[in-house]
Formats: sequence, C-alpha cells, structure tokens
Amino acid sequence: MKSLYTILTLLLCSSVNSIYAQTTLEQVQHMQSTPKHYGVLRTSTPIQIDGKADEDSWQQAAWTDSFIDIEGKHRPHPTYDTKVKMLWDDEYLYLYAQLEEPHVWGNLTERDTIIYHNNDFEVFLKPFNNSPLYYEIEINPLNTVMDLLMPNPYRLGGDALMHWDVKDLKTAVHIEGTLNNPNDTDRYWTVEMAIPFRSLSTYSRRATPKVDDYWQINFSRVQWQHNIIDGRYSRKKQEGKLLHEDNWVWSAIGIINMHFPERWGYIQFLNNQKESTFPVHYLIEKNAWNIFYLQQLYRKSNAHYANSLEDLNSITNILPVANERWSYSFLTNTENSLYQVEVHDKSQGLRATIDNYGNYMLHGR
Repeated sequence: MKSLYTILTLLLCSSVNSIYAQTTLEQVQHMQSTPKHYGVLRTSTPIQIDGKADEDSWQQAAWTDSFIDIEGKHRPHPTYDTKVKMLWDDEYLYLYAQLEEPHVWGNLTERDTIIYHNNDFEVFLKPFNNSPLYYEIEINPLNTVMDLLMPNPYRLGGDALMHWDVKDLKTAVHIEGTLNNPNDTDRYWTVEMAIPFRSLSTYSRRATPKVDDYWQINFSRVQWQHNIIDGRYSRKKQEGKLLHEDNWVWSAIGIINMHFPERWGYIQFLNNQKESTFPVHYLIEKNAWNIFYLQQLYRKSNAHYANSLEDLNSITNILPVANERWSYSFLTNTENSLYQVEVHDKSQGLRATIDNYGNYMLHGR
C-alpha cells in the first residue's frame, strides 16, 4: 500500500492534471454508443495497389457500415456516403475506401503536410491493447500521405511524432470523375492501401496479427465546404473565417476528437467467413474508461476525485453496480488528488486498472 502511495505522489510531482482535456456530461453520455466491429478476411492471392479493388478477394470482402457523424447518430447524417473494405495476409493489412464526392479536389502535394486541410481519408490503428501507442495515416485525392505515431493521445499529454513514417506503405487513389475540374460532376474517389505489419511496432515487438486477434481501428473523412474562384477550388470562408469541416467516421466517438482510441471500433483477423465478435475485454475496458471520464467530471465539481462507485454514479448512472459479475477497488491518497481504480470482471476472469493520468492496463487474458 505504501509503495503505491509513493508512486502516486511521484507521479503528481512529475505531471500536471490540467493538461488533460475535460469532457462534459453530455459528451460522456454520447460516448456510450456501441463501437463497430468487422471481420477481416485472410487473402491468399496478391493484391495490386491501384485504387480499383478489382481482384476476386475484394469481391469476397464485405463493406463496413456507411460512415456517420463523429458525434453519433443524433447528429445529421453525412451528405455523401463513405465505406471501407479490409483484407489481410502474412505481410499487410489491406484497406479499400470509397468516398462519394461530386467535386473531387485537392492541392497539397508535399509528404507530411497537414493533409486534413484538404478533403481527406484517415486511418487510425491501435494494434496493442496494453500500450497507448497508436498510428495515424491521412491521404488526399492527390495520393499525398501524412503519417505519424502517437505514443499517447494529445489529451493525455501525447505529442505527434511526425518524423515517423510507415516504411514501405503502399497507397493508390482512383477517381471516378476528374480531379480539380469544377466544370463536371464527379461520382467518387477511392483509396487503396497496403499497410505492412513489420512497420508497426513498439520498442520490443511487432504488430503481426494471428487468426482471431483483435486490433482497435477507426476511419475518418474530413469534408470541407468549398468555393470555386477563377476555376480553382478552395475551402469556403464566411466573414473571413473558414467554415468548420464535417467529420464523418466509421465508429462514432461521441465528441469531435478522433484521439480517443478507446472509442474506436474493433477488427478481428479471420481465416474464413465466420461472423466477427467483440473481444472479451470490451466491456471491462469501457467501464474503466467511463470511470476516468466521470472522475474528471467529479473533480471539476468537487476539487478532488471520488473514492467510491456511488459517488461516480451520482453524476450519471452508467457504471454497472457491484454484483456477482463486477467489483471495484478504489485507491486514493489522503487528499483524493490521485487515484487508481481496479475493475474486476469475474465472469471473464479479467481485471483492469486505470488512474488519474489515463494509464489503462488489462490484466488476465
């Protein structure tokens, strides 16, 4: 007990809670939607990365559900349809996205420029459940790529490592229409990617999946309103300010921020056509992060963290009460300025811990 208090005290001296973005109660409630899941079929035939997805393997792969607004179904449905297919083999995760679009345009051509200043398609990958590290890849209709590594989400003090690249990444874009031509109406543009597993790694291991493994993943489409001036496209302004972009995603976050990896969807690497399922740790992870969100709200109102489940459920009753399946153990310092909570899912033989810095760890399977 004393050693944990010592660790918590040292952490308090080396970090500042105020850097962590606060969520509102309304946002926390919107973040209760069930994430998407998708079974990625294994392919035994070569995939040519040309943006066309005309191989037989692609015909066997199912489309994801169409994208929705990043905040969820309570927001207006996206103007244009977006959907994705996925495949895998020993070397690559393959992605094929189709983005309905009557005006395909772009002007960014330099690698690792801020691609979402154009309309773009974005991939977020988190291969390791017990590591906060994740990857982001963005691409525009000119096939210009921005990729980065995030050791930790921005809201938890992370920095984007822009110098990092997905080595040997393969990408292609195909346009059903004409690029940067405002005089016609386009149909859609597509993105095809081969993401090499060997390029996604922590300091100690590679992200090479096995059959039935799970990754967390999400996709985002950034869509800007535009002007056409002298035959050229540009982002639309009103009273000298850019209008806000739309953010359409596969699996809703509940808040306008993609950097909540615990809110992404799941892919399961399959060998055949069986239905995908959620990983057994899905619910315990959801409950642990709900504790983190509610602790932020509790501290905002009370100037300290809660030390009981009852205190947190007084904000909003989203955590299952202690029962035959769930139990909780709260550990705080004397001032309740630091905490660690252990959640026990007895039905699955799993334990998870989370603390006031957003350090999440699954114990068990």
